[in-house]
Amino acid sequence: MWKKVLGVLVAVAVAVGLAAWGIGPKSIVTTDAGNVSQAEYYKNLKKSPAGQQELANMIIQKVLDDKYGDKVSKKSIEKQFKDAKQQYGSQFSQTLSQNGMDEDSFRQSLEIQALEKQAVIANENYSTKQLRKAYNSYQPKTNVSVILTSSEDDAKKVIAELNKGGDFAKLAKEKSIDTNTKKNGGKMTAFDSTDANLEDDFKSAAFKLKKGEYTKTPVASQSSQGYFIIKKNSQASKKSFSALKSKMKSILVEQTMSDTTKVQAIVGDELGKADVNIKDSTLQNVLSTYTQAAATAKAAKSSTSSESSSSKSSESSSSASSKSSESSNSSSSESSESSSSASSQDDK
Repeated sequence: MWKKVLGVLVAVAVAVGLAAWGIGPKSIVTTDAGNVSQAEYYKNLKKSPAGQQELANMIIQKVLDDKYGDKVSKKSIEKQFKDAKQQYGSQFSQTLSQNGMDEDSFRQSLEIQALEKQAVIANENYSTKQLRKAYNSYQPKTNVSVILTSSEDDAKKVIAELNKGGDFAKLAKEKSIDTNTKKNGGKMTAFDSTDANLEDDFKSAAFKLKKGEYTKTPVASQSSQGYFIIKKNSQASKKSFSALKSKMKSILVEQTMSDTTKVQAIVGDELGKADVNIKDSTLQNVLSTYTQAAATAKAAKSSTSSESSSSKSSESSSSASSKSSESSNSSSSESSESSSSASSQDDK
């Protein structure tokens, strides 16, 4: 999960930690060959992509924090931070460094992402149709045990032993290379279909099983670099749509958060409402990615709305034309009947 999260946050925090020191004659570096002033540093910094992104981040954070800051707690940010740190263990600092971050900039990135999420919640309206679609594909908590092998052949050998009546828990302790589960006979922490820590192929294979069944074909795993045999122990029953409606909205929010263009459009709309005025003319375009995304989304929405109105107008016109035709045909029929009746009277 955190590999995906860090991948998103790198773009958010690429320049976090760089400081715009301000414009002035004060030297921030002195050498025998000459000094580097704050003004010189600022001049070069604002030309760099990292410096421009940092300014954009600072503006976005201020604007969104002013509007949604009360919905993002420091406690929740710290929990995400600790979860990521635990996930990476001893590799945490190295992973941050490889992505151009330190612990402070990572926390800031988590906060910006949390604020963006609140903006998405406030601006996105999900239809009942969308919520029901999410509900139909949702799988509740399931409990499984796994055996992880380093090769497909090894996995097939384990499956052959299971087919002969071998005990899954015993084989997990003997054969599995998954150090997190083998001591417990392969038992994993329960998960549902929204769990981002697990690969889609793994979840799909697990949810297809009935209680007590195990996968008869090895399930390849890129993240674990091996092959899983999965056994289903139990699965929670699925609650009603009304009971899970709120959760379905959360699922759709997470899906929206993975759509970078849509998130940028929502942030751009919020920036437009905040009347942002960048004083330095050379930095006028630092928010262009967001404002352009917002403009494109607005134009697309307007176009869709126009097409919908045009379609309704066409249907209305067609209906009116049909009614007019029916009225004309009725009048013609009545006129014909009247003429026929008159002719009959004359004959008499």
